[in-house]
Amino acid sequence: MPAPRSSPPPWQLYFLLPLLHFASLKLTFLAAVTPEKEVVVWLPNAVLLAALLRYQGQRAWAMAALTFSSDVLANLPVFGLQGAVLLSLVNLTEVALAFALMRRMRASMGLHSFRDFGRFIVAGPVVAALFASLLAAAVLQHIHATSTPYLTLVRLWWFGDGLGLLIYTPLLLSLSSAFAPPPGSIRFKLQDGLVLLISLGLAAMVFSAHGGEIRGVSATPDLLLPSVLYIAVHFGVRGTVLAVALVSWATSWVLTAGQQPFGAVDVHLEIVRAQEFILTLCTVGIGFAILLAELKAHERELEDKVRARTQQLETSNTQLAALSATDGLTGIANRRRFDEVLASAWGRASRSHQSVALVLLDVDYFKKYNDHYGHLAGDDCLRHTAQVLAAQFRRAGDLVARYGGEEFVLLSEGPTAAEALQIAEAVRQALQDLALPHVGSPLGVLTASLGVALLVPGPDVAMGSLVQLADRALYQAKAQGRNQVVLASTIPSPDPAGVPA
Repeated sequence: MPAPRSSPPPWQLYFLLPLLHFASLKLTFLAAVTPEKEVVVWLPNAVLLAALLRYQGQRAWAMAALTFSSDVLANLPVFGLQGAVLLSLVNLTEVALAFALMRRMRASMGLHSFRDFGRFIVAGPVVAALFASLLAAAVLQHIHATSTPYLTLVRLWWFGDGLGLLIYTPLLLSLSSAFAPPPGSIRFKLQDGLVLLISLGLAAMVFSAHGGEIRGVSATPDLLLPSVLYIAVHFGVRGTVLAVALVSWATSWVLTAGQQPFGAVDVHLEIVRAQEFILTLCTVGIGFAILLAELKAHERELEDKVRARTQQLETSNTQLAALSATDGLTGIANRRRFDEVLASAWGRASRSHQSVALVLLDVDYFKKYNDHYGHLAGDDCLRHTAQVLAAQFRRAGDLVARYGGEEFVLLSEGPTAAEALQIAEAVRQALQDLALPHVGSPLGVLTASLGVALLVPGPDVAMGSLVQLADRALYQAKAQGRNQVVLASTIPSPDPAGVPA
């Protein structure tokens, strides 16, 4: 999947790019070139490569022209016009080849993964820098007629350019959003402060030592590698590339100052050792930091997926719970849900000594309705009845449910007997006013009979008594001619057997 295209370079970049490139040239000549004119680390090419990677090659010709002009201007006093132009063309070729190879290998322009970092090393410090060194060595021998062997020139240019790309390209990218840590991912602790103070003290001791020793004890820059690894673990890629750049620059500076940080050895061997150390520092430190960042990103992605999946499961469980508590035909609560709510309401009323009211409704002559109009019409009849009940019974905490067949229940907490009768009568009247035709009913429209029961829970009052009373009241209403409401407390306990449906 291709990376989203970045925004074009801002106009300020066209002023900053040549200035930064020129400054990196001067910094290289100041702190990374030995008195023998050998370059330890060549920085400027990383400036253009980082800009190309950051903006994905947009306005590449303009950026190349600016850095080429800066390169020629800085090299002119050292190599003359012809040499400055040729060597600047070599540098430009190196950067263009590195960028083209990275695009060819489909590497992330921000070096977001360990694999992309490996591709960057192959494309830039290895292949592009080597190709440029072959050209540059030929140019140098042609211009200066130097006695230095061609392969030696190739090695010096290759290592210096390769290390410059390896160190400062990630550093410059880190100043953008490429390596920006996620919010809250880095927390500075007291332990981190102590380790950094110790590391600074160690660095001061190492870089102030002469000949790589302090009173006979070895004190080479290799001692700083554990500190860089600690920074990689605790401060992410951005902190690591900054630490690597500072250590590399300090190593080059003390080397060019003649302090021999790797011992009293030949200058050429010392440069090789310094470059080996910087190479190890970069590949291990930056590579380890990118690998950790990638693992943390995968961990966050996995956590997000688990969180999303958990939320989906919770939503599914909620939906399943709702479905298990809902009557599939009418869409209101089912018998199971009614039993659960009744038990909860009975417990609350028992503690608060409030009443619980139950209205049991039965559609009059429903069997005849089904026989005459058919079962599909019978289903529609039950849906209309449920809608009427839901519309009339809206008080918070109350419940309307299908009890079974053509029977429905209405449960309410805390009403008086008069209020319960009023609710039931409103339901009966609303259903009758609906005026659904029913040829099997003496009234010619759909009606219902309702039984109302009201109890206050107590030690001697069982929950089942409420349902039994409502059921007796319902059968009493049917026995008295249907389409009416009967309160259980006003009737005896009849035998409902033989009452027709």
